Amino acid sequence: MKSFYVELTGVGKSELKEEEIAFEDLKDDEAIIQMEYSMISAGTELSRAYGLKKGFSYPVRPGYCGVGRIVSKGKDIKPEVGDRVFFNAPHASLVRWSSGKDVQGPLIMKIDEDIDPVEATAINLCLVALQGVNLSEVKLGYTVGVFGLGNIGILMALMYKKLGCKVIGFDLVKERCALAEAMGLEYTCFEDYGNKVRELSDGKGLDICVDATGSSKVIAECMDHAGRYGQVILLGSPRQSYEADLMPVFSKMHMKNIRVIGAFNKTIPVYETDGSVDCMERNLSVIMDLMRKKDIDIRKLITKIIDPKDCQEAYYDLMYKKDECNAIVYDWRKYVDKALDS
Repeated sequence: MKSFYVELTGVGKSELKEEEIAFEDLKDDEAIIQMEYSMISAGTELSRAYGLKKGFSYPVRPGYCGVGRIVSKGKDIKPEVGDRVFFNAPHASLVRWSSGKDVQGPLIMKIDEDIDPVEATAINLCLVALQGVNLSEVKLGYTVGVFGLGNIGILMALMYKKLGCKVIGFDLVKERCALAEAMGLEYTCFEDYGNKVRELSDGKGLDICVDATGSSKVIAECMDHAGRYGQVILLGSPRQSYEADLMPVFSKMHMKNIRVIGAFNKTIPVYETDGSVDCMERNLSVIMDLMRKKDIDIRKLITKIIDPKDCQEAYYDLMYKKDECNAIVYDWRKYVDKALDS
């Protein structure tokens, strides 16, 4: 059957292409999924679209946040035919999905039918944010600073607020601060970070500092804003070289007894294992509950829902219009109909 997909053909260049997807001879760990919606990652994916991420060549198929329904599957796939699922795969109208052999492997997990499928495209971002929260030691009344109010930063800030923390969101883009406030964050700051930290922490510094930017410079600055016995959570993935004198950074870590915690998402199992209840399935249940109760209103994060043929414009807007463009979702439904008609 015909499938349409997005391909990055060069730095800053993308287009919609088509191919045939075979349904025959599915392996035990494969499934055929009809995509409904997929969200562009403004982090990892955008870094590939504009050549910021090193070590790969073009052409490349981007994307990993998809929502659709299983139409056929092998025996080892846990969700059933007809289930709506969240899954990791490139942007495409029809996907022959495979579980892969990574530590965690590409995810495929059933989504409750009362969850908005457009909002569900943000599940991967929510899983990343929740992993960072769960790795930190949180106590009621802690003062938390989240540096970088992109999608994941805002989500993480709202989760800390849900846990009873006083949360401050920091971003140089004023419009991102306004969006965070519109979604329920009480405190934001786009200038003079140090003064805001002193004001809201009674001069003691932050109990938890989160870098949600992936900027080495921001990570170093987190050491300044962390208080004694504070925690610095490295949620963002550093991708660009940065030269600096590390002595002041290490000195602050040492003198203030700061704990630095790496929060890469793929470090927990998909399903519960002996000795630990922490797993992706449990986190997904938490996230769906937050969405269901509107504790996190994903619709407010989404700038627009577009036809995948407009992919070139989408990547450009996310890269160069950060003050007005936040999250973009592809709507694949009409391309599924086209494939069925063919």
